Amino acid sequence: MLRYWRVWLLVIMVLASVFAIGLKTFPYGRDGVQVVYVAPGSPAKTLLTPGMVITEVNGQKVMGFDDWMEKTASLSGAVTFKANGQPVTVQVNETLGVNAVALDRTNLDFGLDLKGGTRIILQPAENVTQELLDETVSVLETRANLFGLQEIKLLPVKALDGSFFIQIEAAGVGGEVVDELLSRQGKFEAKMIKPVTGTLEIGDQKANVTVLNSSILVGNQTVPVNGTFVFGGIPFQYLNTTNGQTLLLATVFAGEDIELVYTDPQRSGILPQGDVYQFYFGVLLSQKGAERFAQVTKGIPSFFDTGVGQEYLETPLILYIDGEVVSTLQVAGSLAGQAIQDPQISGSEPTQEGAIKEKLRLQTILKSGALPVALQTVSADVISPTLGSDFFSSAILAVAFAALVVLVIVYIRYRSLRISVPLTLVGISEVIIILGIAATNDAGIWAIALVVNLVLIGVAWWKKHGIDLYAWIGAILVPLLGLASWTIDLPAIAGIMAAIGASVDHQIIIADEARRGSRRLDMKDHIKRALFIIMGSAATMIAAMLPLMFIGVGLVRGFAITSIVGVLAGVLVTRPAYARIVEGWNPFHKETPPPTKSPEKPETPASAPATPEVAAPPATPPAEQPKA
Repeated sequence: MLRYWRVWLLVIMVLASVFAIGLKTFPYGRDGVQVVYVAPGSPAKTLLTPGMVITEVNGQKVMGFDDWMEKTASLSGAVTFKANGQPVTVQVNETLGVNAVALDRTNLDFGLDLKGGTRIILQPAENVTQELLDETVSVLETRANLFGLQEIKLLPVKALDGSFFIQIEAAGVGGEVVDELLSRQGKFEAKMIKPVTGTLEIGDQKANVTVLNSSILVGNQTVPVNGTFVFGGIPFQYLNTTNGQTLLLATVFAGEDIELVYTDPQRSGILPQGDVYQFYFGVLLSQKGAERFAQVTKGIPSFFDTGVGQEYLETPLILYIDGEVVSTLQVAGSLAGQAIQDPQISGSEPTQEGAIKEKLRLQTILKSGALPVALQTVSADVISPTLGSDFFSSAILAVAFAALVVLVIVYIRYRSLRISVPLTLVGISEVIIILGIAATNDAGIWAIALVVNLVLIGVAWWKKHGIDLYAWIGAILVPLLGLASWTIDLPAIAGIMAAIGASVDHQIIIADEARRGSRRLDMKDHIKRALFIIMGSAATMIAAMLPLMFIGVGLVRGFAITSIVGVLAGVLVTRPAYARIVEGWNPFHKETPPPTKSPEKPETPASAPATPEVAAPPATPPAEQPKA
């Protein structure tokens, strides 16, 4: 049986792939759901975290995602969850605010196309370099972690025309969360209106301000309405001139001035204010920012608010994020000209949940900092898990039907089950190997497979059962590829289909070449020729797929990776195994014994002397003796 070592190599790869796909541990049971997102206003915010596995709701087992949705549709009051094996009691008022997905049954990482979620494609608003794009992705990852998003993937991609994109995939999270949080540039600015009459004074610098018809003259610089200029190291914008006063909008703080965002209960919270809920949190600013605040507020008049009994500056501090006003803060009159470093940001929302969510969003953006470049949303798709599961089951049925059709057609062509059955089984085994390589958490399994492969080819070489360089490379390379993993999505499934087509084509080439051999020796030569043709075809396909891995859009990268892995697994493992099966079974021809010679008389040696033949005299009766 060792002479079929290539077939045993294929069996080892298939078994390793099956274990890599299905050998998964369930520490809390096979039934339940996994938490992927907890809304800021959720009553379970501090009790449930992304990654937890919920197996029970009020003592009833959660059998899956559909059962979870049914059991949590109308919860109220005290609800007890069993999360990570421990009971957790949550007081539900209006909504639970917890997003969950079904538990993965295998080690395969399915994409959003199959398990549902949100996919957003973002494009920088200007030309960027690869380094700037990587920096942008790093900031987005920080925001996702701070916001509590777990199953989210960010992938920088480059299109064929050289433009860059960022692909965001989030499982179990609504598109509005990703769009509002991640696609925002997050450019923070704090500005104040500084009224000027005749002279603009910043620190030790002074400049005359002269009002013209539709502009002003600051020193020797003419500034139109809404125009900008820099004076004393501070950016200004000319708004208008009213009652003899020129109103200038000064940028007091920027995103780089924020050194710390407070989230502790002493400096962060939510307060009901009439019909709305007001949120607040403090920030720590840099010394330079504090000095700009002192220079801008110096000389701004104040007024006394009788409603609250407090003196305030006439112009408030206006907070902007991405050019939009997010908060307006009154500044105490006593702070004019003072270098403060710990202002408080506040705002309000109609509901408590909205106030909590907005506070967390602002804190997250300020913590992570502004994106180095503005982003534009190219597309935003929401995929339901039901659509994905239906597609996956349909894909399995399609593969089974295709295998049956291939089996029938190949049998009609060759009239031999020894050809059609192995061809179909080898094609299916190739799909299993591709999925096994793509699986996650399988390093130990492929390490064992590598050791077994080395022992197998070593014994086969020692017993002199043939040297097959391609199979030897496959015995080492395929387990090493198994250490990697990638997402199985629609492009990857298309790559698997392409690998199946190439597998059938290559095996038919082997079968056709084997049929041309009249004897076993001729068959070996023809099979070698078939493998040479297959190697050339595989090299061409790999060369065509490689550019898509590096310069293709992320949506087709999975297709390229799967196609390349399928081709490598085919030409290095499954094709040599199928060729050995065809050669060993010899389904087309039988061995023809050599013709046997008829027995002949032994020839006289040339060195022996010739013996002349003597003719015998004719027989005559004896003559009578004469009588005396």
